[in-house]
Amino acid sequence: MPRLDVRIKTNLRARAVYATGPEQREEVVTIRELSLNGALVDQLRGHPDQTLTLLTELSPARQIRLQGDLVRRSGTKGSAVHFYYSDRNTTSALWHYISAQLQQQSTSHCPYCGNEGNAAEGQCGQCRQSLAFQDADYLDVHLLETLAARIQSRIPKLNADHCHKIIKYIDRELLNLQDRSTDQEFVGTCPTMLRVFSMINKVAGTDLNVLILGESGTGKELTARAIHQRSPRMDKPFVAFNCAAIPEGLLEAELFGYQRGSFTGAVDTKKGKFELADGGTIFLDEIGDLSPHLQAKLLRFLEDRIVERIGSKRGHRVDVRIIAATNCDIHQRLENGGFRDDLFFRLNAFCIKLPPLRERGGDKVVLARYIFRKISETGHFTPQGFSEEALKAISRHDWPGNVRELINKIRRAMVMAGSDLLEPADLELEPPAPTVAPTDLHRQVSKSKKEIVLAALEENNYVIARTARSLGISRPSLYSMMKKFKIEH
Repeated sequence: MPRLDVRIKTNLRARAVYATGPEQREEVVTIRELSLNGALVDQLRGHPDQTLTLLTELSPARQIRLQGDLVRRSGTKGSAVHFYYSDRNTTSALWHYISAQLQQQSTSHCPYCGNEGNAAEGQCGQCRQSLAFQDADYLDVHLLETLAARIQSRIPKLNADHCHKIIKYIDRELLNLQDRSTDQEFVGTCPTMLRVFSMINKVAGTDLNVLILGESGTGKELTARAIHQRSPRMDKPFVAFNCAAIPEGLLEAELFGYQRGSFTGAVDTKKGKFELADGGTIFLDEIGDLSPHLQAKLLRFLEDRIVERIGSKRGHRVDVRIIAATNCDIHQRLENGGFRDDLFFRLNAFCIKLPPLRERGGDKVVLARYIFRKISETGHFTPQGFSEEALKAISRHDWPGNVRELINKIRRAMVMAGSDLLEPADLELEPPAPTVAPTDLHRQVSKSKKEIVLAALEENNYVIARTARSLGISRPSLYSMMKKFKIEH
């Protein structure tokens, strides 16, 4: 019978922590085999069914906690531990380590069923499991396909009350959560994006106003939608409004509405965006471009939540959450008097800063593969993937238009390309320069220091100690450079 998850050979040192009443007991152990749902561990002295936590470092800067039960002791063969699901970040880090080891420990046998050979198109010919471990979405797809088996293994520990809660959670919190289309999903694994995901989840359940900062094309509206879709207002309207897309003379009418006959052309009474979003969320994009008059009117609305239509003699209260965004330097606007301090503080109850794509490390390639796959599902296209040169070009490109530019280039390339693999020319990118032999920072005087530091961070998966060693500098020096060049970690 095929394994639920692939298992790798390893040699990880770990600390096993047992909870024994108010006290804890620890011991140093060695993980010999590792998978998403369990491990084979040497030197464990606990007893079967005892709960423990394994703390281990997958890299010098990444320690993870894996909680589970000791299910079997086998003497010289080691002890089997069954893991419980931790969280998305821990599981992603664990899979990143396992998939990297799979590439190094390449074998002709299927890691699921042990069948030798007969693997076609990234799939085992025996158990039909996908073997395309390098795919960016492999973990998510695998967890979805094995969900029933994972729940089945946990059922003996559940009671009827647990079952009711699980079914209710699936029906009310998940199935109606969001439309899982391409434009409504986030993809990212770099530390800055993981922090963004964490902030979204934390603020979504509150009613705080949110200010989203970031360059054009970084996904500010996606962030606003993600907050709304995870909030108690998820079943109410989400209204997006671009403050820079409407002539200034019409902005007030669009936002607050108007009464019939209040001005030339007002042949009917019309609700404004705030009324349309009543009970839900309004997303005000490019808020930094509002005129002083509308800034004052928006501030008044934030204070009393009362909408007054143009031409109306009275207003009425609406319940709406405001998420605002801008790609301008809002702090510079504040200093220059172009934006009101009091309005800024009202909007900035919670701030999320989105990193530009050029600072997201390996996310460039992860996003490119994800976008390619989603576009492929919408039609029949000749290309089947990216060439190595194209992936290197994507990784090296500065992406001034950020994710929006990446999407547009891939869409165009998939239509225009005539070969099985997309090349740099199809993406209108410069081919990668010839590989230069590794050298320390001080010898590469012809390049900018920021470019060198970014390239080294990407090559070392943003592990500070390893990056500093590769550059021949100390960790404090590297931190100083990252602060100087405004590189997020």
